[in-house]
Amino acid sequence: MTDFSNTETNLINSKLQSDMEYGQRVMIVTTPDADIKNDIDYTIGALNIAYRRRRFKMSKYGEISIRNSRTSGAKTERQKILDGECKSSLFIFEFLDGWVICNIATILHCLKTGQGYVKSNNDGITSAYYIPIKNISCLIICKEGAGMGG
Repeated sequence: MTDFSNTETNLINSKLQSDMEYGQRVMIVTTPDADIKNDIDYTIGALNIAYRRRRFKMSKYGEISIRNSRTSGAKTERQKILDGECKSSLFIFEFLDGWVICNIATILHCLKTGQGYVKSNNDGITSAYYIPIKNISCLIICKEGAGMGG
């Protein structure tokens, strides 16, 4: 067993504390206001990220979805992306069996060129715009067990 002096122990504890504080600063959860107005869920430094967690398997449907409309009239992800109000650079979609990470510009291109379809959700309040993953220029598609938390 290694015997550390108090000075060495304090240095080690200080380094661990510094590393933990850095790790907590790396990916920061934004405010509800940043999410509602600009579709920013997380930030890493100056990189803004939109994030969507799905309760089904990517392999079941092979598509991503973003909110298309709300009966309340509140702006949706689709409207913010089309209007240039989405300030995120990346969109991360988490599924039960994997992840899709893509550039917001790719989603904008799919919206503008009609590479998806609209479907009403079962709640009767919202609809979603679905884009097949094959139509997206993904930065990463990672399936379960491939190293991104799967």
